[in-house]
Amino acid sequence: MTKPRSARGGGSIKERPGYPGTWRLRYPARNGRQVQKTFRGSRSAASTELRRLLEVEGNAPVQDPGRRTVGNLLDAYLTHLESPALGRSPRTIAENRREVETRIRPDLGGIRLDKLSAKDLDDAYRKWGRELSPASVHRHGAVLSAALTQALRWGWLATNPAVQSTLPPQRSTRTLVTPDVDQVGELIRGAADDTLKAAVTLAFVTGARRGELCALRWSDIDLDAGAVRIARSLVEDAEGQLVEKGTKTDRARLVSLDARAVALLKRHLQSQEVRAGGTLSGSAAYVLSDDTQSTQPIRPNKLTDRFTKLRKQVDLPDVRFHDLRHANITQLIGAGINVRTVSERAGHASSRMTLDRYSHALPAGDVAAAVAMGALLPDDI
Repeated sequence: MTKPRSARGGGSIKERPGYPGTWRLRYPARNGRQVQKTFRGSRSAASTELRRLLEVEGNAPVQDPGRRTVGNLLDAYLTHLESPALGRSPRTIAENRREVETRIRPDLGGIRLDKLSAKDLDDAYRKWGRELSPASVHRHGAVLSAALTQALRWGWLATNPAVQSTLPPQRSTRTLVTPDVDQVGELIRGAADDTLKAAVTLAFVTGARRGELCALRWSDIDLDAGAVRIARSLVEDAEGQLVEKGTKTDRARLVSLDARAVALLKRHLQSQEVRAGGTLSGSAAYVLSDDTQSTQPIRPNKLTDRFTKLRKQVDLPDVRFHDLRHANITQLIGAGINVRTVSERAGHASSRMTLDRYSHALPAGDVAAAVAMGALLPDDI
């Protein structure tokens, strides 16, 4: 896939996947919002057209720093995020761009960058707070703060107004949901097809993330040893193209499977081989796939759609697919499994993160510890 190329003045050029000679031109309009246009021709012609559009919109290259706006910074920052050297996932880039275009640019894009104040930011936070959840306001503020920090590095600003502003704390409005063992059983039994059944089972027994499961190939699983290697993840970029990247921590991990999970996977493999009319095509075959030969993975969003129908069917409307991961970690900690082991299986950055997020599961393990110590006391005390 052709990577986008930044144009002077904040615009960008990107060739559309699968359509040679067709380019996506993105540039800022006079009102501060981003405009997207399709152009057909050579790259050189596309560059010329983009320069013309920038001139028409009054967004020709900013030579005078005094003319540089917050919108100019946002354009440059979003282009900067697309640099392969940064290693940002397509999903992260798309989310940043959406937050910029829906809230940040309309409210702040027209302000001169060197005149942007902490009060301007606080006013924006207050306005967003009336319309969005605290977590959403925090995400928008974090993107803006990151862009302003980058402006400092580029020498576009002498000070960062975000440092003096008051960004509301990040608070999630959703209570952590952890389906119990019986509910997970209902989901597995209620799955309408082998792919969904395997996905739900693997999510619960391995604690893997949705994208990690979608990226699994049969070459990642050793059915004889009862182990699965989780080393990749699938995400969709802004154009809806599937992109394979590393795990969230960029580290592979090996997760053991019990006999029942292995047996289910063997049945799932046999089902895929029957559908393919023979042996699957080795390392190219995906574990979760609707493709006849299993050479195409199931899309993460499609897996979520199927799970949404399943949860309604079994009357568990509040359970998300990601909650199967929560259930895995909670069950392991509650069973007294060493937190470091749980953290490594889950692919967390550290054991501290596991404890901070799942401390609610500790009491069960603590009670078990109390029982164990109490049993050592003499009977006649």
